[in-house]
Amino acid sequence: MKKLIILMAMIPLFMAGAARAEEQMAYVIKVTPTLAYLDVGEAVGAMVGASYTILREDGDGWVMVGKVQLVRVDDHFSIGEIVEIAEGETIEVLYRAVARWEWEGMGAMSDQGVARSRSMVGRRSFHLLAGADWGGNAQLSYDPFTTILTDAKSGTAWSLGLRLGQAVVEQWRLNLTYRIGKGEDVTQLAIEADVHWVPRGCYQAGFYFGGGVGVQQLSWEPPGNNTGSANKSGFNFTLGVQAPETMNLVFEVGYQKVMKFDDMIDLSNVRTYLGFGRRF
Repeated sequence: MKKLIILMAMIPLFMAGAARAEEQMAYVIKVTPTLAYLDVGEAVGAMVGASYTILREDGDGWVMVGKVQLVRVDDHFSIGEIVEIAEGETIEVLYRAVARWEWEGMGAMSDQGVARSRSMVGRRSFHLLAGADWGGNAQLSYDPFTTILTDAKSGTAWSLGLRLGQAVVEQWRLNLTYRIGKGEDVTQLAIEADVHWVPRGCYQAGFYFGGGVGVQQLSWEPPGNNTGSANKSGFNFTLGVQAPETMNLVFEVGYQKVMKFDDMIDLSNVRTYLGFGRRF
């Protein structure tokens, strides 16, 4: 019992130590093919010959990118020779740097290197989306005597959406998206299933490309007491950019093709969306 109490008392100390170690990490401020510049210098104890590990964030953990050995140290910055690069990785500006002995002391790596601290496969996410659908024929005109639809002009529909995603492998994400769009005269409810390819990994900042299919419920109000509605299938293509570490922000543009109704109501559109969310 006494050992258990001591162990429980030590847990906050370990957590605080890990948090302090992360705060003390330096940044990579410049990179050349053979050198990495770090914002750490003699003022905080850096010395020529010291070995630093370069890390990048990967979800809730870290991935080792490479190692540098300091060859020049000034008061507030250092220059390190790149002595090791992990397979498939490159050192980039704003990656983190930590003295090798400090990183090993955090218990996150050994002399043989670092594996991914936590796989992103199976991680889920959600995003709230807001934007506009451009060019859909949602402005309707009717014959005043027969109330027959005579024309449908293009316009802009403002739209909101909720997207649920899940990473199935490091670079592929499945999504289910619910959208509601309100045009001049037509309201569009949509359920879409699509897949995103994220070249740098599902939870790294960068571009993604996607495509999928969906079902659209269109509704409008013709003159008189009539109502109009139709269910139409469609497909979409998307290009987006994501910033997972900044409120999990996304910005995307895309094209959505919706099958026509009555050869006039064509809700096919170019769309732009901004979203934010989180992963869990």
